[in-house]
Amino acid sequence: MKKHLNQSQCHVFVYALLTISLLNFSCQNSKQDKLVSSEDAIAYAIPMQNFNLDGDLSEWPSTMIQYPIKNAELGEKPAGEEDFHGNFRIAYNPDQNEVYIAMEISDESTVMVPPEDSFWDNQDGLELYVNEKSLKTGSPVTQYSEYGDQRNAYGARTAWDKVEMAKKKTDKGKTIEWKLKLDGKIEEGSSLGMDLVAIDKDEDESFTWLSWGRGTQKVANPDRLGNVIFIADNVDIGMVEGKIDTSQLQEPIPISIRISNVDNEKMWVQTVVDTTGNFTVPLPVGNYQIEVPTKIFELDYRFYRLAPTNPVAFTLSAEGHEPIPALEVKMLSEPDIIPANGLLHDFNEESKKHVDQIIAAYQEHYNIPGISLALIKDGKVVYHKTYGVKNSTTKVPVDEKTLFEAASITKPVFAFVVLRLADRNIIDLDKPLHEYLPFEQLDAYPEYKKMTARHVLIHRSGLPNWGIEMINTPGEKYGYSGEGFEYLKRVVVKITGKPIEQILEEELIGPNELYHMEFSDSEALREVVSEGHVGNQPTGWGIPQQAGMAFSMHTEAKAFAGYALTILERRGLKPNTYSEFLEIHTESKQEFWNHPDKAEGAGLGIFIRKTDYGDTFYHGGNNGDFKCQFEVYDKLKMGYIIYTNSDTGSELTMDAWQIFVEGKQLER
Repeated sequence: MKKHLNQSQCHVFVYALLTISLLNFSCQNSKQDKLVSSEDAIAYAIPMQNFNLDGDLSEWPSTMIQYPIKNAELGEKPAGEEDFHGNFRIAYNPDQNEVYIAMEISDESTVMVPPEDSFWDNQDGLELYVNEKSLKTGSPVTQYSEYGDQRNAYGARTAWDKVEMAKKKTDKGKTIEWKLKLDGKIEEGSSLGMDLVAIDKDEDESFTWLSWGRGTQKVANPDRLGNVIFIADNVDIGMVEGKIDTSQLQEPIPISIRISNVDNEKMWVQTVVDTTGNFTVPLPVGNYQIEVPTKIFELDYRFYRLAPTNPVAFTLSAEGHEPIPALEVKMLSEPDIIPANGLLHDFNEESKKHVDQIIAAYQEHYNIPGISLALIKDGKVVYHKTYGVKNSTTKVPVDEKTLFEAASITKPVFAFVVLRLADRNIIDLDKPLHEYLPFEQLDAYPEYKKMTARHVLIHRSGLPNWGIEMINTPGEKYGYSGEGFEYLKRVVVKITGKPIEQILEEELIGPNELYHMEFSDSEALREVVSEGHVGNQPTGWGIPQQAGMAFSMHTEAKAFAGYALTILERRGLKPNTYSEFLEIHTESKQEFWNHPDKAEGAGLGIFIRKTDYGDTFYHGGNNGDFKCQFEVYDKLKMGYIIYTNSDTGSELTMDAWQIFVEGKQLER
């Protein structure tokens, strides 16, 4: 639980700052501690002209406020300050439009790995997050990272072209200096979204990820950054205090408040309140308004939207402000537009309008930037349409050529290829995979040698979804695994002696005249690809450099309908193979179906569901920033394919079976 200053403490804190230069801040450490005692990540950048980027912090006045980097958001909490601890100071040069940051990291040991093994959680590292535009409507964040000696940039920028960093080893750890060049002019009184992360990997394999602000996945969640306010040498500070009323919420969720300066639209902060709904935020004196902005959050695999509150105005002085009424937050009602009967049964021109209305409602309520949709009836595509934008920032529209990440829908596509090879005895589904190609990293688990292609396809490989370890004996029980599909891919490449993308072309794409199926980075794909989104912000996570048979396909709904119709028409595989392909081998209940009395589970690389309308074959995809689903009702020759470029797209994909075929269920 957060600790807050009481009223008398606040006054001591405020008066300590009156007419004192923050650059030459000379009060005792105890008073400096009060400045940063609030859990809200707010820092004050002050002017600084003489700056040398060398990692040596000697030009930084020791009396400057040091902000702690202390939130252990991932891994283990440090054993103490000697084990791992961080802080930073911050300044700016308005003439050069530059931000300067000085970090001090205490660390008992340093762990680095060779560049070829470099990853974010297997060595010491640093991360700087910057939301330069800092728009209230949301704006893209850049993550500058250094893991070992490997530097990368993600999000709004993909290169270190606006930032420089220098390090210096010390007896206790290291010091770091950052120089960030902003595109826009730095104005006194403006604010900037920013965060700093220090990563510690110890030889005992313990791992700690320390952040200044709260929360992870900051590239896609600007409200999880801290707030930097650019001020002059002298400034008066007051403490904003208040409470959020969450009594209307059924479940506890993180609530963010936004405080905006009425006289300066470029100065605003957004921060998460504590578990009791209280907040204390130190800000320069002035006229403000406070509100709870609308927000989408996830509970039990479903997304919900928080209703925004009306802004409340107040004036902040060094002594404080008049009491702020508690801001009452509640959830907005979900769209109640699922039809009583599925739209595909009697599909006509009015049905198409109804489809568009439903899609528009989901897009608006859940902030789904872009969608590609195809509907199948009587064994053919009867409707195809694209909606929205490829990127919520650039607003470039989705069109028929726009490709979406198919995520795990890649798996049934690859499974079809494996079954084609099995039909010609190129691979034996029941022969241990290690006899084709050993998985040497699993040698510590002798049971892995029992694993077959069939085990992988029916999700009984014994491997976790991702990770090089055995968690079950192959064949023992269901366990969804992308890792298994990647192992099987390597086996297929070894057996055939061909690159996997050539195999896909020869065994599936070419013979069935399919198109718009891409599996790895290329100039052509970059021209048409959609950007993924989390929290309605582009993620910039990029395109896989190599084809992954568990996750990397890029396609769109109409093109993928060709694959679905290939299965529906039973083309390309032997009849007995199709019988096995579309048979439940491993039961596995999915949480979004409302048919607890009907069987469902894994076929050979695809999922099967028993319904009142007969069996369906389906698969979903979730790469975090892309959500998708396809399902075909075999007997009805009816189905849907939906690709979205958003984490919240699952709200549409999980309801599609009701919207298009089975109608609204009594319970959701």
